[in-house]
Amino acid sequence: MFDQNVLAMFGIVASMFVLYLLIWLFWLRLQVQPRGTPVYQETPPDRLSPASARYLFKKEYDDVAFVCSIASAGTKGYLSAKCLGKKVSVSKEYRSTSSDLWTVSRQDDYRQKDLTEDEDVALSSLFDYEETVEVSQYNQKLISKSLTAHEDHLKKELDNSFINFHPKLRIMATVMYLICASGMAWVIRESNYMELSFLFFSIILILGLVGVEIFFSFLSIGMSWFTPQSSFSDMLKFGGEDFFRTVFFILIGTGLCSMIWILLSPELIFFFLILRGLNRWFFAKTKQYTLQGRRIMDQLEDFRDYLLQRRPKDISSVPRTSVYSTFTEKWRPYAIALDIEQAWVELAGNNSSTLTWFEVEHLSGVFPIGTSFSNSLKAASPIRKGSGGGGGDGGE
Repeated sequence: MFDQNVLAMFGIVASMFVLYLLIWLFWLRLQVQPRGTPVYQETPPDRLSPASARYLFKKEYDDVAFVCSIASAGTKGYLSAKCLGKKVSVSKEYRSTSSDLWTVSRQDDYRQKDLTEDEDVALSSLFDYEETVEVSQYNQKLISKSLTAHEDHLKKELDNSFINFHPKLRIMATVMYLICASGMAWVIRESNYMELSFLFFSIILILGLVGVEIFFSFLSIGMSWFTPQSSFSDMLKFGGEDFFRTVFFILIGTGLCSMIWILLSPELIFFFLILRGLNRWFFAKTKQYTLQGRRIMDQLEDFRDYLLQRRPKDISSVPRTSVYSTFTEKWRPYAIALDIEQAWVELAGNNSSTLTWFEVEHLSGVFPIGTSFSNSLKAASPIRKGSGGGGGDGGE
């Protein structure tokens, strides 16, 4: 029913899967630091900013980490933010989007405030040219620069110390993938008596492997646009120029992969894709908290449980200060970081109208600052491939 080449491909895939599974079961899984006994935790870990909490919680950087810095700086009196509602038109080059239009304004000299290092890095870049920044594609380069600077700082601060990515295992898996893919391609060339010179064969193989990488990279970007609330028209509007660029590169990757299909073997391209997908799954499994990182996550998870399970003090009974105006405002950046903003605010019996640094037009009920602002950042910034795929959420 199947020829020997197909059976060989199946055997290689099965063998690599078993190898990765064994590495996970008998090495990586044993290094996973289990969560300690839950304790009563009314505050987040000492000297851990909301953005750092977000990075550890997701094991990778995303736009919400930048939102956490904005929210934290707002609670400290450095900036104010305003949501003007849905965008109607951005520019001639970009289509209108369904994201909210935000503006962020500097209030005073932030260096006199108690900003953390990552907040200082992000916001000093954001307010590099002007006092008020509109989060739109007009300021695409500025926002992209701020996001990149913020991400680089958090990676430098937290990677390896709190998260172990096991680079040697990633190198091993990549080398195995390349050896198996190229070896199988050579076997098919020889068994089918193809009249391909070594140079031409090498070019086809390299282009095919490049096509697989392009396909996976841009497909993951495209898939990140799909949310339960999105429609195809929203995807088209949201991506604008980047939507068509992503589709273009996916087609380029598909075209390069088709060279393997046409010139070597249809089964071979499926072998490449399955093998590379298996590698990406294994890469995600190599992200582990260090002992120090696990201790911090224990405190974060205990604090998250506290926010969700206990009703905060009555907001009217909390004295207003120059730094934090209300109980909800004080911890909201951490609620955003831990993906519990809406549940936490509902539990607090409060909404965004109590925030001294934030204003939204036509507010009714709970307004999700984290979701709205992060969607606005995505619409305003170009595609960023810095963050690796396959990142898990917190609490492993």
